Order: sequence, then C-alpha cells, then structure tokens
Amino acid sequence: MQYNNCLLYGLQSKKMLKYLLGIKENCFFNQDYVASLIEPYIDRSRKPRLIEAPDTELKIIQQRIKTLLGQIEVPDNVFSGIKGRSYVDNALLHKGNQLRYLFKIDLTAFFPSIRRENVYNFFREDLRCSPDVSQILSNFTTVNLKKAKAQNITGVCQFLDEKGVRCTNHLISGAPTSQILSYLANHQMFDEMQELADRHNIIMSIYADDVTFSSECRISHRFKNIIYNIVKKYGYKISKRKVKSYSKLYPKLVTGVIIDSTGELTIKNSLRKKIMNEYEHLCDYPGDTESRKRLKGLLIAARQVDRSAYPTIHKFAFCSLPSEQK
Repeated sequence: MQYNNCLLYGLQSKKMLKYLLGIKENCFFNQDYVASLIEPYIDRSRKPRLIEAPDTELKIIQQRIKTLLGQIEVPDNVFSGIKGRSYVDNALLHKGNQLRYLFKIDLTAFFPSIRRENVYNFFREDLRCSPDVSQILSNFTTVNLKKAKAQNITGVCQFLDEKGVRCTNHLISGAPTSQILSYLANHQMFDEMQELADRHNIIMSIYADDVTFSSECRISHRFKNIIYNIVKKYGYKISKRKVKSYSKLYPKLVTGVIIDSTGELTIKNSLRKKIMNEYEHLCDYPGDTESRKRLKGLLIAARQVDRSAYPTIHKFAFCSLPSEQK
C-alpha cells in the first residue's frame, strides 16, 4: 500500500493535526473527554447489534480522518469504506467470465474485536505518526467502554460477552472511520489470506467483516482450513453459521447481491418483496412521505444491481405530488 499519499503520514505535530482535523478546542486531545461523546447501546429493532454512536462534533472529526485515510491506495479488492466502491462492486468481482465456485466467511463481532492496540500500531508503525499523534488518532477512532456515556453498560458488556468479545477498548461500531480502519489495522491478516489465494489462483475480496473467495476450480477443504487458522492466529473468530460454500450452478449471495445460476447479478428476493410492499402501501396512501422516502431508498439499492429495475415504480416514487409542486 502507498501510505505517503496520506497527509497523516509521518505527522509529528499535534498543532498540525489540530489544523488538519479542524479542531478548535484542546479538550478533544483528552481521551476521557472524547469517550464521553460516544453513547454505546444495543439496537434491538431487528437483529440485536452494538451501536457506539458519536455525537455530531466528534462525527465531523471522524469524517475528516476518514477522508485523509481515503488518500491511502489500498488493493483493488478492498471495498468497504472506500470512496467510489460499493457492495455491488464487491459481488461483481466474483462474477467472472465463467461460472465459479464460491466460499465466504464472516468475522464475528469484528469491529468490537479490533483492539485499540491494533489501531494505534497502524497509526504509529504504518503511518509513522509520532506516539502522541497516534494516541490522539486512536482516541478518535476507538472507544473505551468504561469511559463512554452508556446508560446500560452492563447490557452492552453482556451482549459482547455472549459474542465471545472480551475487548472493552476497541474500534468504534458506528464511526465513519471504522470500515476502512477495520482493513488498515488488520492488513497483515488480510495479506496472508491474499497470498494464499494468489497461490491457488483464487479471487478474494474484502468488505469489512465479509471475506469472499471464488474460483473456476473447486475450493479445497485444506484451503478453507488454512483460512480459518489465519483468522484464529490474529485473535478473531468466524461465525460458523455464516460460512457458506456454493457450487458453480447454485445461486450465490455476496454482500446482499445474488449471482444467479447463469453467473449474472440480480436483485435478491427480500429486496424485491420490500419494494412491492412499500409500493402497494404508497398507492393506498400517496401522502405518506416516510413511506415514499423508504421506497426511494429501496429503489436506489435495487438499481445499483440493475440500473433499469422497476421503471414504473421508480417513476411513481420519484414524481412530485401535486401538493409538493405548489
């Protein structure tokens, strides 16, 4: 990777860091203060998941860090948190010119399993920032649960314990910087996987905690076991429930996109159902602005896979109501 394109590379001055990040108050250089701006909670609206939401001012700083980290040239097969790359591009990489076998893994509770030490080492060793600058950047991008503003810290820790996560000082789940840092702080692990894949003529892609492999030849059990051992070596766990292997002719789900039995990308059925349900509701209640907003979002997601999908519904969703034209 090319690190010297990043303005953070070799940064030794807190004053310059303050300028680059647009920080006005020195209190942001205090870890306890930054941690107090993060509110961890368990979102139970769907499948329970950890959210560690930064306040508005901290999120702006994190967004600036993300922009600076975006100056680093990462491999073409890294898709999460990279400007101009999407989950659809990740699936497209495995489309190939011929039908392919596919194997994918999911790293369990990946973000909260990434220790502050890993993030600090990235800033200190890879970006060659000074120790104090590396500490400050780590403060902005990781959270110590013991110092955060949590209303139910016991529930949060219990949730992580159930996931097998013992790390209370970790990469933030919910910060703009987390997707790209999840790769950068673990690139040695992903590099080992990539070297193995290259030796076996296997295509590999990375989308945060999803790692996908595909090949025109069957992917061996030995290859899979070595991948499992690499993950274990770096202290992470694989969700056994989400390990999937697909034959050439079987439809494959890759980061929310279906590669069908002919090798073409198609919209998954659950998204199709949501679009139709929202459309039918909006036909009955055309003034429901929240429903219209949801339908627009669903159509945008579908059209990332198929640009011509649902032309009639698209026109209906994006047209202005008579009351909106006044």
